Amino acid sequence: MDEHAQRLWLPQRHAVAIDAMLTRHEVTVAWATRGQPRLSWRTPPDLSKRPLVLSDIERIVAGTDVFSRQSDGTTVAEQYRKVGIRLSPANMNRLNGWAEILNRLGDVDGGIRPRLFIHRRCTRLLDALPAMQHDPNRPEDVLKVDADDEGVGGDDAADALRYLVATKVRTIQAVKLRGL
Repeated sequence: MDEHAQRLWLPQRHAVAIDAMLTRHEVTVAWATRGQPRLSWRTPPDLSKRPLVLSDIERIVAGTDVFSRQSDGTTVAEQYRKVGIRLSPANMNRLNGWAEILNRLGDVDGGIRPRLFIHRRCTRLLDALPAMQHDPNRPEDVLKVDADDEGVGGDDAADALRYLVATKVRTIQAVKLRGL
């Protein structure tokens, strides 16, 4: 849908940029019977629209490095939480993550419909994905590519996609037991 990437910014500045990015998008809001809004991506003519806000996002995943303690005892994730962005640890399993991306991209020639669509605003991701190369020592993995000194190139956008699709939402379901 969209992407935000910037080097050497403080979390406060990222929060402002992420908020601006989200407000570019609208969601349809249907008011439920108890007055609670319910979001819908479809737009029936009788429903109202409003800008997307951070609280609408179900989860934001990040690499494990943002949860590591710094010399002062804090984490980068805690800094983001203070500005209203709650990060969850991503599933860092590279092989399963790349397999999930490949699975979601589908195979049109093989009759497998894609389930992953990337918007043209995701320019860094669209640049990164075609440049990815299989690791000759582990064909089910891709080679790691670092950005240059100016932050150009690299595989950070592709890794962010991998984190997103490989990290499953944890749900806890309560079931009332019946019996003896």
